Amino acid sequence: MSYLDFVKFRAKANPCVAGLLEHLQRESRAASRIVYLDYPHNESPKLSEPVSAVEADVANIVERITPHTTRFLFVENVTSTIVSTLGKALDIDPLFFAEYINYRVPKIGKAGLAPSLATLPSLIMSRNLIHLHHYQFVALSSNHDSIIPYTLTTGSNIRRKVRRLTPISGRQLFLARVGCSFTIKPVNTSQICIFLVDPPINALDVPDVEPHKSYQARVFSDGFEDFESPPLFSSFAHEKVSRSLNETSMLDRMIYYLQMRQPPGFHVNSPSILSVGYYPVRIVLSEWSFYAHLMNRCSKYDQYSFTNKPGQLRDEDLVHLQQWRRRIKRGKHRLDILAEVINFKMQKQLQEYCESLEQMVTVATSMVQLLDSRRSMLEAVNMRRLTYIAMVFIPLAWVASLFSMSDAYTPGNENFWVYVATALPLLGVVLILSILPYDRIYGTLRDAWEGKEKIRDMGKMSRLPLDVV
Repeated sequence: MSYLDFVKFRAKANPCVAGLLEHLQRESRAASRIVYLDYPHNESPKLSEPVSAVEADVANIVERITPHTTRFLFVENVTSTIVSTLGKALDIDPLFFAEYINYRVPKIGKAGLAPSLATLPSLIMSRNLIHLHHYQFVALSSNHDSIIPYTLTTGSNIRRKVRRLTPISGRQLFLARVGCSFTIKPVNTSQICIFLVDPPINALDVPDVEPHKSYQARVFSDGFEDFESPPLFSSFAHEKVSRSLNETSMLDRMIYYLQMRQPPGFHVNSPSILSVGYYPVRIVLSEWSFYAHLMNRCSKYDQYSFTNKPGQLRDEDLVHLQQWRRRIKRGKHRLDILAEVINFKMQKQLQEYCESLEQMVTVATSMVQLLDSRRSMLEAVNMRRLTYIAMVFIPLAWVASLFSMSDAYTPGNENFWVYVATALPLLGVVLILSILPYDRIYGTLRDAWEGKEKIRDMGKMSRLPLDVV
């Protein structure tokens, strides 16, 4: 049985998986870019070097992972073959791939909700995965005099929707949706963190047109905004700062941050989904900020210069203005889901930390009690030693006081033996009296007295007449 057969089976019960089924049955356009980083558990934290791979190596990368290792596997522009390989090798729920692809089947009879809308929020939060969706503004590489269609798609294996916006300041912009999903799966004594990332947008395709037609495009901004602390001039002057990466590639940016330092709160032995997704979430939030800024510019331009726009005014422009409200609500819904997932994961982590702290308090209390009992035992031993010293000193001092009125009994004189002959027997008597088991002696005497009383009572009973008995 293949993973495709499993997806077909799941699509009958979960229509939201139909988009994934359509993607698996479609031929991929380009090869995927695969990079992975390893973090051994038993070694000191250090920066890992990325390793590039090809599609044929995915099965070995997943199944033959080094024991006691956390591996970050990045797949850019994922193909249907890699989806099947990862899903079968790691037993991944098809909903994970379906939410990342989020492909809507065009046929009305087969159309279903997106997985994020068809799944209850409680189920989304309980899963060990996070989906990040955001928008990017795209511009064409060259000017086109012809009317460009309103609906376009990206030229990647995952065909994302692209919408043409109204021209602003003589510049034609497009709005494209971009996605990134990641999850953590255990592999024996290791863990593997899978990242599915969209490639940089280089071309826009016209869907359902023969012959195939596409436009060369690029991301409107200069890339993702860097949120790390900027380097100092001294570091730059000594050539300690290097920056050789594709600014529009989310994969390159994540690897760049991971090579600089590990995410906050990242534990190699047991990584959490929030620590693993720290850098992707920061990157996506910076893109949402840029989206809100440029959306504000577009709305202002439409508001103040609607009647003075150059070029032909199309009916789609009016429809496009009405679609902004729906697009904003959809974006807000995605951000709300992300915020709820993060809050749920943080609350779960805080609860685990609270429970561990409570256990630590119990252990600390037990340790304090053990230390107190040990201190009490040491004090008792010391008091016993002092008692022995006092028991030896008091008889000797008392006998010495008896002979203190005469110098004839002092050490070195002829009558000193009288002191010794008197003190040593007295000391022996005191020591014997101190070590006697009084409780045992008392118990023995009590038992003897009770036995004697019983014998006396039996004697009295034996002397009574028989008729009295």
